[in-house]
Amino acid sequence: MFEDNKGLVFIVDISGYSQFIREISPPQGISIIRHLLKGIIKCNFLSFKISEIEGDAILFYHLGTPPSVKDILKQFGHMRNSFKKNLRHYYLKFPNIKHLDLKAIAHYGNLVEFRINRFYKLYGNILVDAHRLLKNSVPSHAYVLLTTDYLEQMSNFPIDYSNTYGTYQCDIYDVGSLCYTYFPYNDAN
Repeated sequence: MFEDNKGLVFIVDISGYSQFIREISPPQGISIIRHLLKGIIKCNFLSFKISEIEGDAILFYHLGTPPSVKDILKQFGHMRNSFKKNLRHYYLKFPNIKHLDLKAIAHYGNLVEFRINRFYKLYGNILVDAHRLLKNSVPSHAYVLLTTDYLEQMSNFPIDYSNTYGTYQCDIYDVGSLCYTYFPYNDAN
């Protein structure tokens, strides 16, 4: 019925969503968010499975050996480019929409995939940790956050890469300390 595996959770989340839904009517907001999320899903070249879409976030996952750091960063770059391109279609009609951006969390650990009717769901502490990490102290609205648990799986990941291009830090949550390296993005990325 279910099997305990190791896997990657990759959550892609829209920064600025709470402000966005306060400033726009539901029919317009739904139409825009649907278009933006469909663009993100279309760019899923790593063929991640989708567990859930909740509001402004897509919970992607991959069982087994995780993709490389290079592939994760490239995947996010493609998704963000699509997001920004689709977002530009709305700038004239909704100028306040320019504050929206993307962030992503990549976390690795024990993960159980189970089925409820035609839906596949995930279970495990990895999900609790990943959701906590969406509320972090990263001083950017557009970034990829790679947890230490994920990075430890990358035997060919150069340690100095995270110090040169990313920033290492830890945040304290009700589940304890969670450490990660984040890579900020801006419109030049």
